[in-house]
Amino acid sequence: MNRLLSSFCYGLLLSSVFMVSCKEQDETTNEFENWQEKNEAYFEQKYTEHTMSTGGKFCILDTSVPLQGSYVPQHTDYILVDVLETGTGTTSPYYNDSVDIHYEGRLIPSPSYADGYPFDKSYSGVYDPDVTLPCRFTSSTGLLYAPRPADFIKGFSTALQHMHKGDRWRITIPYQLAYGSTAQSAVPAYSTLIFDIRLTDFWSEKKGDRE
Repeated sequence: MNRLLSSFCYGLLLSSVFMVSCKEQDETTNEFENWQEKNEAYFEQKYTEHTMSTGGKFCILDTSVPLQGSYVPQHTDYILVDVLETGTGTTSPYYNDSVDIHYEGRLIPSPSYADGYPFDKSYSGVYDPDVTLPCRFTSSTGLLYAPRPADFIKGFSTALQHMHKGDRWRITIPYQLAYGSTAQSAVPAYSTLIFDIRLTDFWSEKKGDRE
């Protein structure tokens, strides 16, 4: 499906009505002015920071990038990782494994949103590890659906395939590995995406659970 699964989790995709935000003086600020340029500059800056970092920050080549032939990977072929918490697992999900995750997605900082507009998350309210349920979907037929790395956008999928159980990462995905030049609901075209992801569990029906 190559898209985020908010509709499968809890249907919490936030409204896109913030395209024009009003100020007290009745002036308006276009949140997306020069959006492509701003997003490219933001990712370039973060990429430089991550390549120069010695710990807690690193880059991962996206799994969709060809490793054979004459193609030379560009910086937009990478996702950027900030390790927020380290889990106890030792293996990572495969492409078609099922995963239990929590996540929140934001855009890059903009005039009205210093931390970036939160366009999607898999839970409501404030995350509480004791009560917040991971991203799963129970259909009207009663069948339980758990998402897989294969169901997400490229950059998100790549992150999951490198995480261990219990990890919490903040990842930055260039628009080339997200929605590209196409707007997606509350996400404008050419958007660099920032996600906080917790991987709480994963499994394969054929292989059984893997730590």
